[in-house]
Amino acid sequence: MKAPSVIRQLFRSEFFRNVSTLMTGTAIAQAIPILISPILSRLYSPDDFAVLALFVSISTIIGIVATGRYEMAVMLPKEKRDALNIIALSGLIAVGVSLLTLLLVWLLHDQVVLFFKEPLIGPWLYMIPVVVLFTGLFRTLNYWSTRNKTFKRNAATRISQSTVASTTQLGLGALGSGSVGLVTGFIAGVLIRPFILGIDIFKNFRNYRSQVSREVIKKNARTYKDFPRINTAHAFLGSLQDNGIVYVIIYFFEKAVLGSYSFAFRVIKAPAELIGSSVYQVFFQKASQAQQSGQNLQPMVKRLYRNLFLTGLPFFVLLFIFSPQLFAFIFGAEWQAAGEIASILTPWIFLNFVAAPVSSLTIIMNKQKEAMGIALVDISLRIISIVIGGAYGDFKLAFILMSILCSLLLIFSLFWFHHIAQNKTNVTY
Repeated sequence: MKAPSVIRQLFRSEFFRNVSTLMTGTAIAQAIPILISPILSRLYSPDDFAVLALFVSISTIIGIVATGRYEMAVMLPKEKRDALNIIALSGLIAVGVSLLTLLLVWLLHDQVVLFFKEPLIGPWLYMIPVVVLFTGLFRTLNYWSTRNKTFKRNAATRISQSTVASTTQLGLGALGSGSVGLVTGFIAGVLIRPFILGIDIFKNFRNYRSQVSREVIKKNARTYKDFPRINTAHAFLGSLQDNGIVYVIIYFFEKAVLGSYSFAFRVIKAPAELIGSSVYQVFFQKASQAQQSGQNLQPMVKRLYRNLFLTGLPFFVLLFIFSPQLFAFIFGAEWQAAGEIASILTPWIFLNFVAAPVSSLTIIMNKQKEAMGIALVDISLRIISIVIGGAYGDFKLAFILMSILCSLLLIFSLFWFHHIAQNKTNVTY
């Protein structure tokens, strides 16, 4: 088959169309905060971004396990009725987790503030249970939408979240709100997501409700019991990978270092998420169907590796070379350190860009225990890197070590994902 024919076939494929739909929505959603970042960096200080990083890290770590990870099982059953009962199960767990979080906040409020040495985080702790609940609902409805291939709705949700969050942060920042504007904008974006994704559920509520029963909920809870038993711990570790490291950084370094790291990570990871998150959702849906029909997934994984590598390489090379100068020019002189951190982290983010979209294989092929082991090694490497850098009082050393060690682990993961992609017809849950 000639190359032009292959390219035409790619552009006409359902996989490409679905990725394009999600990527367009993600591009717009990511473009909004990136475009306003030069304004936000002048309305808010690194210290303000540090408060936002603390709030996001706490709420995200809890929110990622708010449903016991049952929401990921929405993609797996053949029968629609089973998927609906998994949605109901996920929602009930999310309510329970948010209520438990509220109780813990009430009991441990002062201790949490003292631990972080940040009084400004105190009032926001009572909003964490709300964010946890809405995060759980969003994640569940997001997989329901992906299962139904309503990718335009997924894209619209991302754009709406980004628009609401960015508009709020700009408006309140112009009024001199400080960290209040950043956190309020983040919360507003989180709250709007389930309402958009839940349109299908709301419209067909009576019909869907009639298919939900206690017995079927229990049956699916047993069928997919590995998700709360294994994947919850894995997801918790995965969330700690990006969010828990915040606690280690603020322990060893000044708040401005945390703010610079948070800002740099936000800026350089946005382009990676532009493509990566869209490909992840479509790949998950496509690979799940292929696995059910007994296909070998290795060719699909190889193609994805090649395409992502060639797509991301030019951008990340430029980012690696010019980040310090770009950050200082675009965001202001006080963000020079953020640019240096961005340059250091670029190789690691690039490899993550290639690996992340196929990480759903660990769910599809029921390799969650092994994936949890890799996540545990990853978070350990990050903590060790920050501790060594902190011992020498050198934040650059900390991030250099983290980038090198985590990159090596990702290279191993790439080979492992390809290995497990060889379909086994006896994969069970």
